[in-house]
Amino acid sequence: MTRADFTLDEVRDALERLTANAGRELLAKRPHWGDAILCDGLLYAARVLKSDVPVEAAERWFAPKLAAGPRTSGWFWFWAAEALPALDLYLKTSDPRCLEYARAIVDFVEHSAARTPDGAFVPHPPALEVWIDVCYFTAPAIALLGRILGDAAMLEAAADQMILHRDHLIDPASGLFWHVAYVDQKSHSQCLWARGNSWFSIAAPQVIAEIEAAGETQRLAAKVGKIRDALARQLNKIVSLQDDSGLWHTVVDREDSYLEASAAAGFALALGRALRTRLPGLDEARARAAYSRALGAICAKIDARGAFTGVSQQTPPGDFAFYNSIEIGTAPFATGVCMMALSEALETGTWPTRKS
Repeated sequence: MTRADFTLDEVRDALERLTANAGRELLAKRPHWGDAILCDGLLYAARVLKSDVPVEAAERWFAPKLAAGPRTSGWFWFWAAEALPALDLYLKTSDPRCLEYARAIVDFVEHSAARTPDGAFVPHPPALEVWIDVCYFTAPAIALLGRILGDAAMLEAAADQMILHRDHLIDPASGLFWHVAYVDQKSHSQCLWARGNSWFSIAAPQVIAEIEAAGETQRLAAKVGKIRDALARQLNKIVSLQDDSGLWHTVVDREDSYLEASAAAGFALALGRALRTRLPGLDEARARAAYSRALGAICAKIDARGAFTGVSQQTPPGDFAFYNSIEIGTAPFATGVCMMALSEALETGTWPTRKS
């Protein structure tokens, strides 16, 4: 389905296949750092499909974690991302254990996690590094918890993290983002990684939306404006780099790198949100066309059994040859983001060629 003239029913069918398979896999497969993102995707899908089955899978996955309490030490990726689905599950079920689980993670991140001198979160101390992924793993959950608790300081802290990640990682020439900033060396990783860029583009509108929902937009107008400006510039550049297939290259500005699906899911989600909210500075005509192509491309990557394919596996920073050597397959984080993107499309109908 790598075309723009697909129908609402085709998108729903793709989401239903993807969600059914994801719910089964979440409970049966070996643990993976991306499971929390898959879990959150199930909650998005449950809302738009009006089904409790994905929620039940999310609850079953979280049950032993709620019993044991959150992990807040060791490999950052395995616990920081759990705060956001815990909060979304709390909003769905009103289970106070989910709220407390998320609060414990956010409290640790805000008050105990390592930081750069200017305050950006550092995932792998003692290495003084800023990773683009971390803005998604932290800022949206801080913002959502701040909105739930009515804590204006949390909302501002989330905005600050987005701006700090922008400042450390932006490529001034393109408006895109490097994978890692090496703060002590005043340098960065070598390539503009597509999936890394998609994490920023997903997180930014989530943080803005929570600030708006909490009624803090006016107070934080200058900071919200910085995030919007960075997002619009990034997405305008991303749109210009899309392949005719609707996908993006894994090194996003290098056509000699392979085409990859998880970044397309992330950019589809980000473009859908940007179009729905009329993001200032976004080239809407080009963004709508790119959004349609991206939705068609990610639907085409969902196979008959409901697996989201064509996904580059776990990717630390490296040189161009290294990024281009990462194996392709399936991954829970990508499935989760794909569910989010298709749910966004079905809820809002923001693509221009919808036929039903």
